[in-house]
Amino acid sequence: MDELFSAYLKYSRSLNLKSELFLSDFGHKVAKIKGPGAGKAFQHEPGKHCCQRIPATESKGRKHTSMVSVAVLPMPKDTVVSIPESDLKVEAVNLGGKGGQHQNRTLSGCRMTHLPTGLKATINGRDYHSNEREARAVIAARVYEREKAEADSEYGAYRREQMQGGHRSGKLRTYNFMEGRVVDHRLGTKTGNVKGIMKGQFTCLFST
Repeated sequence: MDELFSAYLKYSRSLNLKSELFLSDFGHKVAKIKGPGAGKAFQHEPGKHCCQRIPATESKGRKHTSMVSVAVLPMPKDTVVSIPESDLKVEAVNLGGKGGQHQNRTLSGCRMTHLPTGLKATINGRDYHSNEREARAVIAARVYEREKAEADSEYGAYRREQMQGGHRSGKLRTYNFMEGRVVDHRLGTKTGNVKGIMKGQFTCLFST
């Protein structure tokens, strides 16, 4: 895994893309890669990569096979929610409470409903216009949290789909270090330059 991850970073540098290591622990590495064409550059990489080699510690010369799952995902963006006026139901209400006679006798409270989701916010201060502004802020925050939760769920599902659980079936690519070859099963291409691939020269697979 370390060699393949390092190869991706070298590939990024060869394309003048910026890479930033986010996480590196046992069995799991995450990097952020950005720049023009970053998504296109890594479009062929999601899936399961099979590495075949004879480790230096293998005394009997037996081949070892390991699997590396790769996911390539767009970075989620935190954005401010803009809510169309047509999606809001705004009501001036008299909610009573401890606001004194003025507040209890006038429609100074604001009840706001986000129609697509049914989310509600009710603000009961002395000034209606201030209450409305605060209700809008509360609705926007609640809509944002819901959208973010849904996006995070979709993001996680997309990642799991790409990594396919890490099982050996459905291989994307095989790196055979004994024979020095790399086969891309999805593209139907191959190269005898596994050392070059480990130096980040992935384009030889895409153009072969």
